[in-house]
Amino acid sequence: MRLLLLALTLLVLLTASCNGPRRGYGASDSTEDVLVMVGASERNGAFKFYDAADGCPSYRDGVNRKYMGMVKAKEEGAPFPLPVGTPVHVFLFSPKDTQGILTDGGLKSVRKRAAQVTITGEGATLTATRGDDGIEWTFTGPVTVEPGTACED
Repeated sequence: MRLLLLALTLLVLLTASCNGPRRGYGASDSTEDVLVMVGASERNGAFKFYDAADGCPSYRDGVNRKYMGMVKAKEEGAPFPLPVGTPVHVFLFSPKDTQGILTDGGLKSVRKRAAQVTITGEGATLTATRGDDGIEWTFTGPVTVEPGTACED
């Protein structure tokens, strides 16, 4: 019985650590809420965030110290706190895309779909829409956006 209780406790802790923003990712103490939005076709997706300050992240959730958290994709937008002045990879994860990501090359495919953003002040908005060439990122406010492959340089 104690073993079952311990296993359930660990499961709850692991699940809780994978949802919502994390504060212990080693970035600056200065954060700003960024509003992330999607078009109607992406309602079942989620934005996942990874610290890219020290180069390209590996995109592993939970156990990866570069994983900052996730937020459900919504048309009206969802706020997420990002560090000011630190590059962050934003990846729009949609369960229907999983097979395509695996067949297209795994991490390299994720990097092609990701955006590298750096917040420089408050009031930033990031929007992901699906276009002919894949995910297209647009932004307003004090944020710079580069392709996810920018960390490879």
